[in-house]
Amino acid sequence: MKLKDQILHCLEVYPETRNSDITLMIRIWQTFTNKVIYSKKTKEHYIKVKDLYDLPREDWVKRIRAKIQNENNLFLPTDPEVIKARKKNQKKWLRQLNF
Repeated sequence: MKLKDQILHCLEVYPETRNSDITLMIRIWQTFTNKVIYSKKTKEHYIKVKDLYDLPREDWVKRIRAKIQNENNLFLPTDPEVIKARKKNQKKWLRQLNF
């Protein structure tokens, strides 16, 4: 399954992933690449550093999530504070780029 499809699945099934790229990335790792996520008896999870090469990177997840939400208006954030912060950051970037 392509990363975009994994992101779409998580955004649809787990609404909390719409508000945080880190939450989205962790959910993708847990759902689609759980063979590299280990757990201790204390229910803590960890990843071996060498396994990071095999996992989707946060910047890829963030770009694809942003494109899905901004261009297609799908699976928008559910937290009003996240919506405000993302709009503010978008305006700031556009100003920096002289748009």
